[in-house]
Amino acid sequence: MKLKKTKEKTRKAFHSIMSRILLPVVVAILVQAGLFAVNIIWGGTISKLNQNAFGILDMQVANRRNYLQNEMLERWSNLNPVAEDIRNLINSAPSASSNDELLTHSAPKLISLLRRNLVTGVFLILTDGEIYTEDGDFEKHALYIRDMDPITNSVNNSGLLLLHAPARLSKQLAIPLDSRWQPRIHFSSDTPQNWEYYRKPLLAAKAYPDVQEVDLGYWSPVFRAEGDSIDTITYSMPLRDQYGIVQAIIGVEISIDYLSKQIPYQELNADKQGMYLVGIANDSSLTFTPQLSTGPVYKHVFGQAKQIPFASQEDYSNVFQVVDNASLPGEKIYGCIQYFTLYNSNTPFENERWALIGMLDDYQLLGFSQGIIWAIAATLVISLIIAFMAAWVANALLSRPITKLLAQLQDSELSHPLKLQKLQIFEIDELSNAIESLSVRVAREASRLSQIIDMAGVEIAAFEAKFDSDQVFYTSHFFKMLGLSKESEQDGTVNREEFDALMETLNDKVEDRSEDNSVRILRIARSSDTHTHRWVRLKIVSTDEYITGVVTDITHEVLKRQKVEKERDYDLLTNLFNRRAFGVELAKRFQNPEQLGIGAMVMLDLDNLKFINDTYGHDCGDAYIRSMAEALQCHTPKDTLIARMSGDEFYVLFSGYSSKEELEEVILILENGIRRSMFMLPDHSSINIRASAGVAWYPEHATSYELLIKYADFAMYQVKNTTKGSFGEFNIEHYHRDAYLLQNQEAINRLIDEELITFHFQPIVDAKNGSVFGYEALMRPLLQTLKSPKEVLTLAKSQSKLYGIERLTWRKSLEQFEQLPNIPSQLRLFVNSIANQLLNEKDSEQIQEQFSHLFSRVIVEITEEERSTEDLTLSKLKWASDWGCQVALDDFGTGYNSDSALLAIDPNFVKLDISIVRNVDTDLNRRKILENLLSYADSRGIAVIAEGVETSAELHTLIGLGVDYVQGYYIARPQLQPAPLPEHIVEEIKETYAKTK
Repeated sequence: MKLKKTKEKTRKAFHSIMSRILLPVVVAILVQAGLFAVNIIWGGTISKLNQNAFGILDMQVANRRNYLQNEMLERWSNLNPVAEDIRNLINSAPSASSNDELLTHSAPKLISLLRRNLVTGVFLILTDGEIYTEDGDFEKHALYIRDMDPITNSVNNSGLLLLHAPARLSKQLAIPLDSRWQPRIHFSSDTPQNWEYYRKPLLAAKAYPDVQEVDLGYWSPVFRAEGDSIDTITYSMPLRDQYGIVQAIIGVEISIDYLSKQIPYQELNADKQGMYLVGIANDSSLTFTPQLSTGPVYKHVFGQAKQIPFASQEDYSNVFQVVDNASLPGEKIYGCIQYFTLYNSNTPFENERWALIGMLDDYQLLGFSQGIIWAIAATLVISLIIAFMAAWVANALLSRPITKLLAQLQDSELSHPLKLQKLQIFEIDELSNAIESLSVRVAREASRLSQIIDMAGVEIAAFEAKFDSDQVFYTSHFFKMLGLSKESEQDGTVNREEFDALMETLNDKVEDRSEDNSVRILRIARSSDTHTHRWVRLKIVSTDEYITGVVTDITHEVLKRQKVEKERDYDLLTNLFNRRAFGVELAKRFQNPEQLGIGAMVMLDLDNLKFINDTYGHDCGDAYIRSMAEALQCHTPKDTLIARMSGDEFYVLFSGYSSKEELEEVILILENGIRRSMFMLPDHSSINIRASAGVAWYPEHATSYELLIKYADFAMYQVKNTTKGSFGEFNIEHYHRDAYLLQNQEAINRLIDEELITFHFQPIVDAKNGSVFGYEALMRPLLQTLKSPKEVLTLAKSQSKLYGIERLTWRKSLEQFEQLPNIPSQLRLFVNSIANQLLNEKDSEQIQEQFSHLFSRVIVEITEEERSTEDLTLSKLKWASDWGCQVALDDFGTGYNSDSALLAIDPNFVKLDISIVRNVDTDLNRRKILENLLSYADSRGIAVIAEGVETSAELHTLIGLGVDYVQGYYIARPQLQPAPLPEHIVEEIKETYAKTK
């Protein structure tokens, strides 16, 4: 009996209000907390934080890789034109000339290469004259010059060292000998890996006689030459003579110390715990042979490891994990691998893959997200405890009055009207009132439910079927909403078999359904208009006893979603794909390359849009854009992908063709169709639609749509600036040459707006006595992306910004010249002016007001990229005359500054171009041209300036022929603060001139 009472008590406690309310609340709190934890930790937040960390590391390493690769390809390994000059020396040298003579003549050119390329060493190794030693080693005649501080250039050669060279060259070149100097370079048969920089390009040149020398260039792994104390990498290439025989190996050296400074590990992590590794991949695996590393953590982690293996990461494709870290077991090291592209395709060394790897340990890279996980866990535990206690108290306060009300209900009699005692708790007293009138209200409200739904204007209907019954209950309008023939305006029942047959007819109208088929979306034709439809949602819920279905009209919702999708994917003006939808569709098509066949990406830029907008208004401009879209759709096949990317830019992707010739005809049809398309203007005149277009071919030019877009954009850009209004194909050589024009479109604006240029001053020296006659102001851009005045002028011209450069040149050059210390008042300033650019009245007045006292010392150098008109030339000369300036004709002997320009301008000075000065001591044709010019200039009282003098022989020849002034690297380099000329240069000029008398 006691046990039975205990069980009954337990049962009542389990089924009490307290337990029934408390248990769901606790479960809800636990589920909510669990969902919160899952959402934060496993729902993607932590993964997103980790992805962000990986992305930042990837971006940093990619930026550093791009910078280093640019230095390696564009600066360090750019051996032309020095390689060409030495090849000419080899071809022109008499067969009896010695190796020492060849090295002697090559020395100035190698020094020029050393300083221009900012490398730590240059070398020229002759393949002829091999000398064997007793131990089987051999030696080669070589010239090896080293500069341990390439950033700082001295005015003479005192900062250089001769590592290998004939001894007499040290005195001749004024270069001290290195402590490990040897007259020839020694190659040991015991350590062939230390002279692969000589052997590999030599063997490659013999194995591939038809491959160009530049494609035989070889980047060597890190090595230390025999007897040397410096670890280096080298880039070397063979030099063939006119018979195709390799006569020499030319190359540059980059010391590991110098290269390490270009890879600052501090940028990877604020705590300076990052590390960089430059490695060479072993075959196609993720194992790398270290070449150099930066960051003190690297030695702590990897020590002297000769191989560093990595494993792929599922979370991020560009970040890999170091495998088998024996130095720090249990610690994860992540590395972002960015491969260099050092060799062209189909060249001997294309399989040697160099990579830059930025590495951080697990704590430094992902420590933030791990800390968040611990913080969330602690917060959840505390929140659960507080929530559980609050739920317990709240449930206790709620259950007691309800228990008391329940007792009253249990004691009430059905024969009397229900009357409950008020407990003075508002909500419970309201519940009591509701219970008292419940029986009356239930019947009344049940009958009015359908009427209320109809009055509210909510289109909803339902059915219910019991498994043990052959009748199905339905509400009014149920069949009408489903477009079925059986209609009823009242609630009712229907036979189960008939109901199932009617529902079976709906299968063809289903547009979408859930995985368990419990929710279906149906499209129903309107009875009044078969061309319009409405959409309904049928939701079916099954229990053990019933099947219940609810039909809801969702037409407004579907139409709204379709409108949003259309606005999201289509350009509202032209009804073409927009940028987002175009990208999505491209990604889909390029997932199946076999279906693309031969394809082409065409990028079109609509011409004359600005003219139409400015002349007729933007509404007319919008109509012009729509006409272009209609022309594209009219003159392309149906499966062509067309998109409007911005205001006047369109993209067209052709794909699925069997041959390039077939597709060329299709593109020609498009080009001709656009040209024939007419656009009516508001004034009832008409113009032809014009567009400039670039074409990039798939897979000839690229196999990814990102590159195709990039190449088509570049091709269009070239057309826009040359043959505007036509179609042009992408040219990879032009891209490598002129890609900076497209990539730096905003750079020229920044350079002009922020005045990011400075001027270096190079002396122009009197050829009679060695005194400085004046200085030429040479522009130096202060942007990393624009490295030379030529690039600045080319980019400015392409952007129609030459006027800004002209204005900036005058103001900055005069300002810096005026600030130079200790400059005698008689010294002249040569300013490079753009012939077809004239300063406007406002700018001219400002410069005159500030610098008019310098005008008598200024000589205007007329320079241009293309022929200036006669009117502009005369205006420029008059302008210079009004300012009291003299005029110099620059770059004589090239381009349009020829004899006709000499007659038209009538300058005070003529500056010989470097193409005439170079090798004038050995080239009779150049000497003859110069003699004729000097004779003509002397008869007209024009002074002749020879610029670009780089050797002593050139200097002697020029003075001997009678030039008035000389300028060049041999005499003095351009400097921010020009230093006095070296005494030996002044004496050399005086002595040379004296010999001519």
